Formats: sequence, structure tokens, C-alpha cells
Amino acid sequence: MGIYEKDFHVRYFDLGEKNTLSITGLMSLLQEIAGMHSSYVGYGLNDIEKTNLTWYLLYWKIKILKKPIWNTKLHIKTWARKLEKVSSFRDFEVYDENKDKIAIASSKWALWNVRTNSISRIPESMNDEYGVIESSVFDDKTDGKIKIPEDGICSYEYTIRRRDIDTNHHVNNLYYLDFALQSLPEKIYYNTDFTEIEVLYKKQIKINEKIKCFYTNEDNGTNTVVIKSEDEKTVHAVVKLK
Repeated sequence: MGIYEKDFHVRYFDLGEKNTLSITGLMSLLQEIAGMHSSYVGYGLNDIEKTNLTWYLLYWKIKILKKPIWNTKLHIKTWARKLEKVSSFRDFEVYDENKDKIAIASSKWALWNVRTNSISRIPESMNDEYGVIESSVFDDKTDGKIKIPEDGICSYEYTIRRRDIDTNHHVNNLYYLDFALQSLPEKIYYNTDFTEIEVLYKKQIKINEKIKCFYTNEDNGTNTVVIKSEDEKTVHAVVKLK
């Protein structure tokens, strides 16, 4: 299969307040085409009853080069870059209607068996089914890890509601970013044009659980939010924005 590619348009609910594609909107499109690719090779949402397998997200790294406006036609390419024993890496390139590259991204996923409710080993046959291409959009070939700050100010607390839950019965991947953005100081949120984003998912959050978000601003201009459980003993996710 190799590269899977498809055209999209920037939808109204993909926009930020400046009428440009938001970080959340971009991540939504990337997540959508990743699902489409898996569906094409027989491991999509509609195939779970047959395969008992689904992919869940472990990590995002995204670099935005240009932010398109509403209704801009986008061409997105994605491919499986590397398949390991229990996890895989997937990369993305996003182009606008002028064929300018506007974003690149890398992600890490794990294969989950819904019948045993446990991580599943990735069969060797998937290398051929996905057509693995060992080409990384980032020079450093990111390994899907983020250093977690030890300090931080608790800047946001939230109780998970029904609307936050997805088909896997835990908080939707995109909402972790929303929690992080909500945690930022207003002067950072409204005056910073974020172009580099990393999200590390550590432990899923379920309905009615309470979370606390701890904010840190690093010397290099990176804003880090650590999402923890109410008792602060569990790290659910780490989000870095720059």
C-alpha cells in the first residue's frame, strides 16, 4: 500500500478564532486519515468485530509551517514508518491547494485487542499490508518520548463528562489538547502562535474522573501542561506547545 493520500477541506469547526486552521482541527484531520488508511487495509473501526483489534494513540509530534483559512483544500499524505513488536510509527505531510507543504507530523500507536482488553503484538503480515516506508518527516526520527517536568502550577481542574468520551470508552485524544490549552495563562493563549506541538498519552481517562492540569513555562519558550489524576499520583498525559 505504501503512502495513503486524500483531499480534505478546512471545515468551520476546524478553525480557531483567527479564521485559520486550529491545532485541534489539524489533529482531527490527521487522526481521520490515519483511520481511513487502517480501514483501507482491513484494520479500521468497522473491522473490529472481525479482527478484535484497534489502534490507540500514544504520541503526537506536529510542526505547523502555515495556517490555512476556512475552506482551503488540503492534500494529506500518511504512511506507516515503522512497525515494532507492540507499537508503530506513522508520519504525515499536509499540503495546501498551491501544493505548499503546510504541516508535518509523526505519531506513535499501539495495537489493542478488544476481546482480551490488552496490548496485542503486531503481526509481521502488517508490514506488507500497510506497505511500511522507512521515511521520517523529522530529521531526529522522534522516539515518542517526552521528559515530564517535576514542578508546575495547578492551573485547571475538570471532571470528565459524557461528551468527552469516544468509541473506546475513554476521553477522546483531541480533548487532552483542549485541557492543555484551557490551562494556559490568557496572555500566552491569546498572544502565542503555536507552531510546534507534542502530546504524550500515558494513561486513559474515563467518565466522571477528575483531573488536574499543571502548567510550566520553560526558558526556551515551551509551554508544558501535565495532566494528572485528582490525587496527583497518576500522569495521564503531557502536552508541549511552542
